[in-house]
Amino acid sequence: MEVTTNQLAVSRRPAFNWRTAGIVAALCVVTAFMLETIASELVSQEVITVIAVAAVFFLLLGFSAARSRALAERPKWFIFAVWGLLLASEEIFSYINDATSTYESQFAFAAYAQAAIWMLAAVALLIFLLGNPGSLRGLFSGPYKWASLFSLVALLSVAYAPQVAFSLAWAFKLCLVVVVLQAISKQLLDLDDISAFLLATIAAYVFLVGAPSIRSLMPDPTGTYGQNEFETRMREGPTGLSAAAGTFALIALTLYTPGKKRTLLVLSIIGMAVMIIAGGKAAIVAGILSGMLFFGLQKRVGATLGFMGGIVVIFWFALTFTPLSKYMSAYTSSGQVTSLTGRTELWSFVWPAIKQKIVQGHGYVSSRFVSVAMPGTPFQAGHMHNGFLEALYNNGLIGLVLIVMVHVVIVRNLWKTMRSDVSPRAQRLAIGSMAIYTNLLINGMFNATFSGRAGAPFMMLLALVIISARLVQEVRPPRMMPRPAPAWG
Repeated sequence: MEVTTNQLAVSRRPAFNWRTAGIVAALCVVTAFMLETIASELVSQEVITVIAVAAVFFLLLGFSAARSRALAERPKWFIFAVWGLLLASEEIFSYINDATSTYESQFAFAAYAQAAIWMLAAVALLIFLLGNPGSLRGLFSGPYKWASLFSLVALLSVAYAPQVAFSLAWAFKLCLVVVVLQAISKQLLDLDDISAFLLATIAAYVFLVGAPSIRSLMPDPTGTYGQNEFETRMREGPTGLSAAAGTFALIALTLYTPGKKRTLLVLSIIGMAVMIIAGGKAAIVAGILSGMLFFGLQKRVGATLGFMGGIVVIFWFALTFTPLSKYMSAYTSSGQVTSLTGRTELWSFVWPAIKQKIVQGHGYVSSRFVSVAMPGTPFQAGHMHNGFLEALYNNGLIGLVLIVMVHVVIVRNLWKTMRSDVSPRAQRLAIGSMAIYTNLLINGMFNATFSGRAGAPFMMLLALVIISARLVQEVRPPRMMPRPAPAWG
């Protein structure tokens, strides 16, 4: 009698072909060098950067797709890579355009290169949607409809914006982000998927925090920075850098498990250090309060005390070995504390303009040109320095209601998850998400963290909509207590 042995095929993870990757990387470097040296008059540094980013990005997409096919997995890392590119795109190019030049359509060439990066993401998204046609189902239903409606209103308001090309470009990115997140929401089937999404977000934040930090440590190419006592913080956008570092630290803390994944703990400490050293005042307060909330909601008294002790040590280091103490001294003696660095003056100044178009607003991201439209604007502000006023100025009461509903959905879902019967892991993810939200909210009271341009903070707020919606599905139904049997006499 013959005995047939059933051999189970063992699925092996495909090994990354480092030789092929090395060849591709070398070709990219050689091509960039040749373009720079031979055709420097025809090809700018921005074009070379776009080519390099495209090569690396599509190589990553190809590897992600091959891995998914080999393991018969869902292509979640493919769409996560698109999200990461959009999240990090604002730091790939560093440029400054004043409001007047932008209003007159004199855009820096780096702005066009940044838009080219968005187009790369759009092409990759289209490829994903062709292979996953059901990814956009529910775009305008359920809790996510508020984010979708806000993006639609923003796009429609471009028609009456003061600078149509500028508003259209940013409305395109906002709509692209909303669609990408909707596609990602279909990939979040369990808690492992949420953790994987947050890991992809951390990878992008490493670049968001690392790139400006490194540039700040390098010599100033203009030689003009540091000419007054206020220019003693990190040179590259200290307010935005502090906020990004605080968010980065909280995401890492959310994924960190005591005794495991110590790399995440190290990243969190680095994030808190950059947050403080960069010197963004609102971001520092937001990061500290959010960190305390994270440990407090878990009722971990020892961890809370340890967190505060770590903050004290970092503050001591920053005040002793960095120019932060000079900035703090200059700020406290400047008389700007009571006006929140001129923010209250700005809010009073622009309020009449807000009331003029209270229903529909002035058009998406029109606040960028408030100093052009209203000469005498305090400190030549390029936005409202408040997320809710940003929505009100740009898109009126319509935009304000929609963005408020985005906040309501996040808080309601996270609160229900934290207060219900869920697994410890879901509880920790919900608490971490609430801490991240709190950090974004506090920052949004003093900066255009949300409602304006679709930068990393606004993108992260929209991401919390799909995260909170998935976490609330982890709530277990209440147990039905058995009814007592009647006592028959």
